[in-house]
Amino acid sequence: MASYDDMTLKRNLPTLLPDEKEHVLIMQDESIFHTNKYHQHSWATGDQQPIWKKGSGHAIHVSDFICETIGCIRLSKEQIQKQLKLPSELRLPAFEA
Repeated sequence: MASYDDMTLKRNLPTLLPDEKEHVLIMQDESIFHTNKYHQHSWATGDQQPIWKKGSGHAIHVSDFICETIGCIRLSKEQIQKQLKLPSELRLPAFEA
């Protein structure tokens, strides 16, 4: 695995033997965003109490993989075009309509 200089943050490549391969750290990043679809407004008479939903609307889950050498892992434009040309049953799940 590569190491980094503490002062310059320059990447130092490892010394590998002929049959060895470099290990690269890949981390998963997950975030959840709320759309706030349900607004907290209601009309009621003085003796009525509103019944609120437990959640604040829909949540959008975003997941990504980050590599220390290239950043976010994603398909190139050419790979995306190849995916779109495939039949729907052979496409990656992200490309299904």
